[in-house]
Amino acid sequence: MRLIVSILSFLMVFGCTQKMETFVIPPENLIPQEEMVDIVVDLLLLDAILVKKQKKKSDDLDLSKYYLHNSILEKYNITRENFEDSFKYYSHDLQLMDEIYADAITKLSKMQGEIDSQ
Repeated sequence: MRLIVSILSFLMVFGCTQKMETFVIPPENLIPQEEMVDIVVDLLLLDAILVKKQKKKSDDLDLSKYYLHNSILEKYNITRENFEDSFKYYSHDLQLMDEIYADAITKLSKMQGEIDSQ
């Protein structure tokens, strides 16, 4: 929950700044917005796993982080460069990035609701 509040605070601070009026050319390998939402969901879940491992003082935290990040990239059949290029592109439009994170948080909330109802 603290992570979600931090993300929303970050988005609100940067969302209130003036939008840059520069045109950014999308990369050739741009990840579609809906897929980017799914990747962000997985990355937020990864972060939660790592925070939990860190609290348990897990010795294999760095190794876990490496394998989990790579498994997300493999799941979506993308490279790290492909993800970074797409993330940079979406980051130039703060409103669009806000939509991506809002959709990701909505999906996480639905997942939490499904777990709670079981």
